[in-house]
Amino acid sequence: MLQIKWFKNRRLYQVLAAFLANFQLVNFITARLYTGKLKFIPFPIMNCYACPASVFACPIGTLSHFLVISKIPFLVIGVISAVASTFGRWICGWVCPFGLLQDLLNKIPSAEIKPPEFLSYFKYVFLVSFVIFLPFFFKEHYFCMVCPTGTIEAGLYWVAVNSMILNMAGAFFLFKVATASAFLYFSVFIKRPFCRYVCPLGALFSLFNKLSIVDFSVDRENCIECGLCKKSCPVDLSIYEDANSSSCLRCLNCVRVCPVVNIDFPLVKNETETLHSR
Repeated sequence: MLQIKWFKNRRLYQVLAAFLANFQLVNFITARLYTGKLKFIPFPIMNCYACPASVFACPIGTLSHFLVISKIPFLVIGVISAVASTFGRWICGWVCPFGLLQDLLNKIPSAEIKPPEFLSYFKYVFLVSFVIFLPFFFKEHYFCMVCPTGTIEAGLYWVAVNSMILNMAGAFFLFKVATASAFLYFSVFIKRPFCRYVCPLGALFSLFNKLSIVDFSVDRENCIECGLCKKSCPVDLSIYEDANSSSCLRCLNCVRVCPVVNIDFPLVKNETETLHSR
């Protein structure tokens, strides 16, 4: 079992990242929105710009915004490209707070639902259509309008504390709440449904999984295909079928439970090899 000093507690990193991206918690009391200099920086996680505590911009929201105003978002393209080409979907597994929320909900004892694998391609449809093409041609932030992260982090709060926004909230807001509630509900039965089937940021990161510096391999000679890797995986992958799948979140769960799975990553490679050789 993998026991690496800096990578023992994935939940801790997820919680710290959530706090880093939302450390202006006092704004929930003052009902203000942080608009400081950090707000111009797209932090590479799904975290709503309109959340009172948020101090960074959402990369998907920023990308959509620049397409609406017909500008090239050089900064967000640079940030996403740099992070994705270096880590792939490591960010999804170790940093994103909405991923953490889904992970925790899936811990609730329940029946398990396993949707068809082809649904995982839908996230690319959402990326291309709702984040890129529709905002560019019709000048509306289509994905942001229904994003469950935004509804949970910002929409519900502002409707609750601002009477003007409450009066403006109509049937469409109820639809947004229903959509967000559905994702939370199905997270109990399905491992990370938003990340696997909808998240456009995850779709962007996944394109670089096979090119990133985080590389997995499986000792096929000793692999007995016992299924432990799939059981421990937050997105239901069998690592021996594709060690560097575009859906892999690089959470290291499979490396922890199986001695034939190895990781080639500068921060953990040597320790992993030592532990597996014992």
